[in-house]
Amino acid sequence: MQVSYQYQGKWHIKSVTEAQAVIGRKNKELPPTIDLSPDEKVSRKHARIWLDNGVCWIEDLGSKYGTKVNGATIAARQQLQDGDSIVVGETTLRVDASGE
Repeated sequence: MQVSYQYQGKWHIKSVTEAQAVIGRKNKELPPTIDLSPDEKVSRKHARIWLDNGVCWIEDLGSKYGTKVNGATIAARQQLQDGDSIVVGETTLRVDASGE
């Protein structure tokens, strides 16, 4: 899967080869797959994105500020669709499950 993310106007692209990706900031307990430092509103263990039988899912990992998909705060795992906008802290992400 490929994750594009934008913080303070700058876009980055991360290719993830694992079946899941943890989103957060640097920490020793559970190093994030997608490190969104220096966004201080991102928790150290903020959210998780994973693929299950070709379906992409996201869940919040008990973050302080929550995770939003298309403007709505998620309370449980949620299926992602192409084009969904994810907001974690002050960072916007988009996931391409096909990785292209």
